[in-house]
Order: sequence, then structure tokens, then C-alpha cells
Amino acid sequence: MQNQMRLLRKVALTVILGLAAMAMGCASYYVVTDPKTGKQYYTTEWDTARGGTTRFTDAKSGAIVTIQESEIREVSEKEFQANTGKN
Repeated sequence: MQNQMRLLRKVALTVILGLAAMAMGCASYYVVTDPKTGKQYYTTEWDTARGGTTRFTDAKSGAIVTIQESEIREVSEKEFQANTGKN
């Protein structure tokens, strides 16, 4: 009975660690476009603030950017890297 409990704990721990590793490797990449200027920014996360503004950190410059209107599109890691030089 104790051996079964130990085995069950090992299996549960292995599953939890595997899921955690998978979650860490699953980043999302976005291009945020300001429709007024046409300027594009790349980011891994963004937030909609009060009043509908979009706030994020630009991956190229590291600057925190806030724009009134935005178009947000998810992009591939390859596109993100090609446009930011980030690996």
C-alpha cells in the first residue's frame, strides 16, 4: 500500500512539473498598430486601461507605450524575432 502511494506521488509530481514546463514555454507575441500613425510595436503582453487606451512595453526599445486606439494581432515567434531582434 505504501509503495502504491509513493508511486502515485511520483507520477503526480512528474505530471505537475511537466505541465509547469509546458506553460513556461508558451509565450504569446503581438503586433500593436497605431491606426492614426501606422506605427507598429511588438510586445509579449498588453493591457487595456481605463478609457480604452492600450498600454504595453515595446520589445524593440523597452519603452512603455500608451496609445488611444490600437489594432492588436497575435503573431508567430518567428515574426516577432525577425522584427525585434529578440530571441
